[in-house]
Amino acid sequence: MSTDPNKPKAVLHAPEQAIDTYLAALLSEVEEYQETTQPILAPPVDETPKLAKVVEIRQGVHTEAPVQAPPAIEIVPSVDTAVETPESLSSEPVEIIPEWGRSSFQCLPFKVRGMNLVVPLTALSSITEWDQDLTQIPGQPDWYMGVFVHRDQRVVVIDTAQLIMPERMEKVSDKRRRGSHVLIIGDGRWGLACDSLQSPLVLEKESVRWRRGEGCRSWMAGTVIDQLSVLLNVDALLDMVGHK
Repeated sequence: MSTDPNKPKAVLHAPEQAIDTYLAALLSEVEEYQETTQPILAPPVDETPKLAKVVEIRQGVHTEAPVQAPPAIEIVPSVDTAVETPESLSSEPVEIIPEWGRSSFQCLPFKVRGMNLVVPLTALSSITEWDQDLTQIPGQPDWYMGVFVHRDQRVVVIDTAQLIMPERMEKVSDKRRRGSHVLIIGDGRWGLACDSLQSPLVLEKESVRWRRGEGCRSWMAGTVIDQLSVLLNVDALLDMVGHK
């Protein structure tokens, strides 16, 4: 019995060829399956039997795994949350900058009872030395220091520190030491007592940390960062003392 010398080689390569053929068949079936699952393109007529198998498989998935529907419902709350985020950010308070503070402006720093305050020059009617005693009127608030005459007009002198921070200040004594100057504000009928004056400053809008939102401390327009001083809102001070 004779043997062919080339036959063993053919036997050795047969499994590899079978595997390659099997893999090629699987790949071709996968490609055909992907083509049949396109949502819009219609399958060719000659692949109708394969389409029928795919339909059976898909029907089996729907009947055996109906729990695929709930994940689609869980996505909806995440979308609503993303939409609500910009609305919450838009409600943040913004800086309240008065008209005189939108460009460079002049102001006058002064000190009263240890507090460093700054007043815009546009809010001052005049500045006068405190060279006369005040006339006391009984039954007035603690911030009411007394009255003196300036340019033939009665001026009520205000203790600014007592007015804006009464909880941190002791009650003013009737014999309190006279200050250096009085800053006349409003229509000339009110004056801010000050113990000492400093040189005028020119501030930029960026030099002030402006007040944000409406609420308490309306008398504070902002804080001067470099000076560590409170920038006063004179209009709010006049409202606090009942100016009309």
